[in-house]
Order: sequence, then structure tokens, then C-alpha cells
Amino acid sequence: MLKTVEISRAAKTRGCAVTYRAGDQSVFDTCPKSCSLNPSGCGSDMPDLVYMASVLNAKPRAGESMTYSHFHPKWYKALLGPTKTVINFSADSFQQAVRWIKRGQPAVSIVDESFWRESKSYRSGEWNGTTLVRCPAEYLDNFSCIDCGDGKPLCSRGDRDYPVIFSGHGSGKRAAGQLDEQGGCYAAYHNVRRQWEATKESDQQLSDSEQLDQFMGQLSPRAVIRHHIAGDIGRSKKPK
Repeated sequence: MLKTVEISRAAKTRGCAVTYRAGDQSVFDTCPKSCSLNPSGCGSDMPDLVYMASVLNAKPRAGESMTYSHFHPKWYKALLGPTKTVINFSADSFQQAVRWIKRGQPAVSIVDESFWRESKSYRSGEWNGTTLVRCPAEYLDNFSCIDCGDGKPLCSRGDRDYPVIFSGHGSGKRAAGQLDEQGGCYAAYHNVRRQWEATKESDQQLSDSEQLDQFMGQLSPRAVIRHHIAGDIGRSKKPK
């Protein structure tokens, strides 16, 4: 199930187009079951390849398009390009994110809030010769994705040579920063969870792919879209 919002009013995505994607039985069904942030025990074993193709093509003609996935880059790395949505691999650690960046795969990761206190700067860090760039919305007031990068958000830059690093946030932020503890998904709590659950309960007649294609036809050619505020590109289970 796919929820589409033409103009987001949320603080971090203000002014952007956004989507939410939920499974038919559990909101987590479109996420990989193996995701270290997934506390549900539910999830998919592989992407929905038809839907993934729609996401890759869902970039406004003169705009920007980005998303994040916990599925292995083997599913989409070779399909990325200048005219495609940037799928950022959500790595389990900043070290893993750096390794993927060096292989040409856009990547992001989560760190514990203490990471920035221990680094030389609250805006960036460094590991193995690679700069770790912190999401600017974490330290700039009234800043959203649409303000990032002078209209070209960092996460929408598929050819960048640095990972974008987020601090664990929300009710699960402690677990998000612990690699040996399952859980920590920010979407599992509060308002994002309510929006996610409402997505699952929607009376959608089209497939997720068709829903996305229709939505993209309504957007401005200069729009900035962030796919999957919650959810992923996984193949959702159908109700029995």
C-alpha cells in the first residue's frame, strides 16, 4: 500500500513530495526482515522488482528524487544513473557505508548521538580517508530536505564520494546506535507510525507501482521527492 503526499508539512521534509509504503499485513512487510532496525520479525526476502523499477523511474524531469533502502545494493546498484532516483543503501555502520561509497554506491548510516561529541566537528567526521557528512537538518534550524544542497539535496547526489550520516532519533534512538541490538526504526513510533498504519489500512485499488506512476504524473517537473518516509522496496505479502 502506498500513500502519496504532494507537499509535505513535516519539519524535515517541508515542501517536498513524499511517499509512505506499508505491507498489506504488517507495515514492515515491505522492509527486509534482516534489517537491523526492524523490531517486528516481519519483512520481505527480496525487492518487488516491478515496484523498484517504478521507483527508479520516479524522478521529476528537472527535479530531484531520493530514497533509502536496507536491501543489499546487488538489487539496484547497476540500475542507478543520472536520470534515476538515487537509492541510498542504509548501511549498518558508517564503516560499511564508506566501503560502499568507494564502490560507487550512494550510502548512508546511523550513528549514536555521542559520535558528534567525540569527533572534531559536530557537522562532519572522517574515517579511512573519507569524510562523513552529517545531515544538515540535525544542526540547522528550520531546515528541510528541500533546503539542502541549494536545491539538490545531498542524498539525491548519486555520484557523491561521501556517506551522509544521521544520528539515531525518535523513541528507538538508543537501539539504532547499537549494532548488536535489533530495533531502532524511527518509523516504528508516534506520528510516523500512525501515518504508516493509516497507509496499510487504505482502500487502494491500484498496485503500488501504478499508484506511484499516477502520482508522478501530477507533480511539478521541478519537484523534490523523498520516497519512503516509512517502508522500503520489498515485495509485500498478500492477505490470505
